[in-house]
Amino acid sequence: MISRKYETIVGLFVVGSLAALLIMVVIIAQQEGLWQERVAYRAVFKNISGLKKGSEVRLAGVNVGNVTNVSIGPTGETTVTFEVASRYRDQIRQDSKASIGYIGLLGDRSLDLTAGSQDKPIISPEGLVAAVEPLDLTEMLTRLTPHLENLQKVLANLATITKNMADSKGDFNQMLAEIRGVAQKVNKGQGSLGMFVNDTALYQSTNKFIGDLSSTQGLIGTLANDPAFRDQAKKSLAELNGVLTDWRQISSRLEEASKRFPEIAKKAEGFMDNLGRAGSGVRDLVITGQDFVSDADKVAEAAQKTWLLRRHIPKQQERTIRVERNIK
Repeated sequence: MISRKYETIVGLFVVGSLAALLIMVVIIAQQEGLWQERVAYRAVFKNISGLKKGSEVRLAGVNVGNVTNVSIGPTGETTVTFEVASRYRDQIRQDSKASIGYIGLLGDRSLDLTAGSQDKPIISPEGLVAAVEPLDLTEMLTRLTPHLENLQKVLANLATITKNMADSKGDFNQMLAEIRGVAQKVNKGQGSLGMFVNDTALYQSTNKFIGDLSSTQGLIGTLANDPAFRDQAKKSLAELNGVLTDWRQISSRLEEASKRFPEIAKKAEGFMDNLGRAGSGVRDLVITGQDFVSDADKVAEAAQKTWLLRRHIPKQQERTIRVERNIK
């Protein structure tokens, strides 16, 4: 009887354990959505930062599926295939984004999805969801290292400044003491600034001078309130503006001429070279012509002296002009 009793207790314990285990399996399967219909999608990343098969897929922070496959393509890009419960299918639209998230501060990676707009079409099964590349923590720290060094230098300088401010003999405290002394002298009416601030007569004279400017009293007030003077001043300013405009135009023309001056000088230099070359050629031509004429004269004189041609050349007749004068 006792052995049967123990057997019954053990049997009940085993059956209860199996029942509890079965219930736990059912609950876990229900939480994981093992019996739910799922829709597969894809996302392509350059770096998945440790995302792996079985990682959670979250939509607006809610677990809606898991990663089913991770593969590297021939171009080095990683294709992540994931499944989402079919009841969330209408949330995955053309403007949805897939990014790598974190479960906790230093926990496992997850695939985070954003819900799309209702006016965008739904992505079909096995469709591609636009991916947002994750921020590489190592690269971020590498970029921040120089800035952290500069920040450390700034903090060191601030520490030095505050130390000097705390020192009663430091430059900052001496400067404050000097400013305090100047303020005390001004309040006591010492110095030019103190006299100006504390002298009532000087204050009244200044107010009177300003009042004369606003009224017609005094030379400056008369000039400031004279319509003819204002018109003449406006006219003078207009003429000055015209002169400045003309001067700007002249300056621009001079600038343009100065830019063209090297080209003109180069052309003039070439012209002078050509003229020099032409002048030297003309001089040689004139000298050659003179020599030719001289040689021709010599040949003609020699021909006149030969006996064969001398009789055929007419002799020059001498002509005499007689001038008669009556001498009384």
